[in-house]
Amino acid sequence: MLKIIFFLGLISPICFIFNSYWMVQNLFFLITFIFVAMNYFSNYWMNVSYFLGCDMMSYGLILLSLWICSLMLMASEKVYALNNYSKLFLFNVLMLLILLIMTFSSMNLFLFYLFFESSLI
Repeated sequence: MLKIIFFLGLISPICFIFNSYWMVQNLFFLITFIFVAMNYFSNYWMNVSYFLGCDMMSYGLILLSLWICSLMLMASEKVYALNNYSKLFLFNVLMLLILLIMTFSSMNLFLFYLFFESSLI
């Protein structure tokens, strides 16, 4: 779980490289398939840290967020074609995805509220 958050954090500098739109989209699909492949639940939940964890419900919601953000990049090809702030769009989608993953994996109600409100902003 933590490797996915770190991987998404390391994609953020790639968003600002010239002509990296399709590479970031492929990396989103790659991280989706990696997340599907690491489906291991010993006690029906994975513990990331004291305040972050993942159970079957949050696993499904995180997988849905990864898939929808990947499809969002596919559907917004016109942003890339017109060069209409495409790097900023990639960065915003990436930050939204990181915040949604942190929201769905939070085990503390205050952190859930904090990450959810951050994703709305």
